[in-house]
Formats: sequence, C-alpha cells, structure tokens
Amino acid sequence: MKAAFPFLIILLITGSVHSSNLENEKGVTAGFKSATDFTSHTNGSVTCTSGQCHSEFKAREKNMHEPAASGMCSECHSAGAYPNRFGLDQNERMTCARCHKQVEQIIKSGMFVHGPIKNGDCTSCHDPHGSMQPFLLRTPYNKLCASCHKTAGFNARSFLHEPVKDGNCGICHDPHASDYESRLVDTGANLCITCHEDMITGMTKNFVHEPLLKSGCSVCHDPHEGDNKLRLKAAPDRLCYKCHANKKIEVGQYIHKHDPAARGLCIECHSPHYSDNKHLLKDRVDSICYGCHKKKSAWKDRRYKHGPVAQGNCTACHNPHGSDNAFILRLAFPHNFYSEYKQNKYDLCFRCHIEGLVTAEKTKTITEFRNGETNLHSLHVMQKKGRTCRACHNVHASDQEGRIRDSFPYGAIEMPLEFYKTKTGGFCATGCHKPMTYDRLHAVDNSR
Repeated sequence: MKAAFPFLIILLITGSVHSSNLENEKGVTAGFKSATDFTSHTNGSVTCTSGQCHSEFKAREKNMHEPAASGMCSECHSAGAYPNRFGLDQNERMTCARCHKQVEQIIKSGMFVHGPIKNGDCTSCHDPHGSMQPFLLRTPYNKLCASCHKTAGFNARSFLHEPVKDGNCGICHDPHASDYESRLVDTGANLCITCHEDMITGMTKNFVHEPLLKSGCSVCHDPHEGDNKLRLKAAPDRLCYKCHANKKIEVGQYIHKHDPAARGLCIECHSPHYSDNKHLLKDRVDSICYGCHKKKSAWKDRRYKHGPVAQGNCTACHNPHGSDNAFILRLAFPHNFYSEYKQNKYDLCFRCHIEGLVTAEKTKTITEFRNGETNLHSLHVMQKKGRTCRACHNVHASDQEGRIRDSFPYGAIEMPLEFYKTKTGGFCATGCHKPMTYDRLHAVDNSR
C-alpha cells in the first residue's frame, strides 16, 4: 500500500468485514471519498495479500479461487464498481459471469433459477477467495442447503436416500438453474437411472408402468427419506389403489379374496416398474401361482392336462383377485360329488364347452363318450343325484386319458377309478358301479 495510507487496515478484497466501523449504514466502505481514492489504495507497490494488509487471503485453503490464488484481485474488485461494497458490482452474478460463462449460459436458459442466483448473490453459497470444500462452497453441501431449506426432518426418518445421507444434493438438483421443476438435473425416470443403471434394461421391456413413464419414480418413492427401505410414500396397496381405485372396490366386494389381494400385496404378483408380461406380471401366470402353490406344480408333469393348465393360464378359470365362487373361480361350478343339474350351475365349464355336452340325451357328434347314440355325460349328470364333472375328471391334470381321475374321495374313503379307451369306445371300472364298456358304433348292453 502507498505510504500515504499506512494507518489504513481496511478490508476491501474480501466477502467479509474486519470491523463494522469501516462501513456506514448503507454498507458502503468507509475511508474513501471517490473512485480515485479506491484506485490509489489498490495501486500500491505491494500485493493486496501482503503481510501488511490482507494476509488472511494468502493461498492456504484446499481450494483457492484462481484470481485470489494469483493475486489478481482486480478481476473482481474495481474502481468502476465504487462506491459499492468492496468495489464489487451490486449484482455479484455479473462479476462471476465474466469468467464462468458456461454457468451463466445455464442460468440464462434455465426455466427455474435458484433464489440466490436470481438475486445475484453467488457468495451466499460460494466463498469468493478459498474454501476447504469443493466448488469453493462455504460449508459442506448438505449443511449449506439446510441453511435455507428445511432438511432437518430427514434425519428423523428411518431410511434416507443415499445422496441425502451423503449430503450430496447436487446429484439430483442443479444448484444454479434447470429446465425442470425443483431444479432437477433431468426429468422423471431419466434422473433416477443415472444411478440405478439396472432400470435402463428394464425400461426397454414390453410393458412399463405408466406412472414411471409419465411422471417418474417420485410418484411412488420419496426422493429424500421414508419409513421403509424403498422409501415408498405409502403402503403398496394404498399406492396401487390411488390409481387403480376400481380394483380396490372389486377386491372389497368379493366373498372369497385371493390372499395377496386381501393383504394388499399387489407386488407379490405384479412388478411395480416393468415386465415382458401383460399386466406387469413378474412371470408367466402359472410360474407365479406355483410360487405359492408349490404342490400344484406336479400337474405340469402329468400326461393329460386341462387346456388352461397346458397353456399355463390359471386365470382362465380363477380370478387372481377374488370371487364369490369357491376357489376364486370366475364363474359357478359345483364342487360336491353329487349335485342336481341346473342351468347356470356349470357356467365356468360352458365358457369353453358347449352345454349340449351334458344336456343332450342322444347325439352322434357332440361327444365321443357315448354308447351308440346315448350321451354318457348326460346319463351321469342329468338326474336328481347327478354326478358333477369333478366326480370323474381331474379338472387340472391326470395320467389317464380324458383327465379321468386315478381315484376320487367318497366320504372317508378314496375310491380307485380305472378307465381306458378303445378305438370305438372304452372301459370304466369304479367303486360306483361294476365294470362297464361302451361303444359308439355298436351299443353295449351292460345290464347283463
């Protein structure tokens, strides 16, 4: 500094003040009457950060601002800005923009600008001289954000998003400006897949959950914290029913509810994100069913399978959410050994099979299970004490042709059932009656 001012220990090249006595009420640095005085003060033969003056700004921090480290204080402090505080432009952003052109371009083009940036107050977050923090931040990222934003509540929740736990808000939020609300660095699921790379492959599957495509992950997940591991905003069923209200009504009205549906465990069967299967099912229908009904998977190894079983389509007969019928069957079907035939009682069967299969007493075409023209299905079913389909057939699979059961329960005993076909008829031996045969071409008299 020049000898004319040996008594002046005035802080001009900082973002903080040594003594409040050096400023008047308007914040204008005291001791200077004109821009010329300011210039003469800064044009001394010694650098600003000499031992005589602003030694506290010598390069000593981990990260130094380049002008401060190089002693180029005039890059930011100038007489042209006099009498503004510290010889700085009132809008600090104008000063910073002279070097940080790329950041300034982001700010100018962004739809959502951070409040301090909008107010030209860059130094509220950045120390203009040096810092122990990256990007010259005044304090660690999370503490800096928490000074304005109410983030204290995050620590009260059991599960924090990893960036929140690490205090790295900038992974998701641009600290300056963005085209996306909340200054997110990208929109929707695109933001999440920058870290959750496994989602990238999933998003190419045949079926992607609509909210994920339209609004992103935050529809269901809290991006900051939560009370469960996945930070879901509510219990899975409540989240699902928020959009699928019709399913909530449907499940609620059924007499017999599928257990996962009754307990709101939608994601036991459905993927909440994506799938190659319709309805976002996690796997083939039968694979999902056998996951719980493990013993039933033995049906796959039987020789003769019911069509839906062979196709792996359990839901052809069973409603996966619930039903008013036993075994959550979609339509009516009698489950007793004996049952009087009534219309609509076999609605489930007649979705695929024609009703004449049991109602026509005589036929030459409807069924091969006939003795001459006598329909043997009708003979068994169409009576007061009629045998139901399941009395003879295993409705899922069997090792006997026609899915005839190996045995059937009758009271407390298990009766064997032997059946085989011939070229024009067949043979049946069961505990219900003596062994009998039938032939379509030449009716057999079994009365003898």
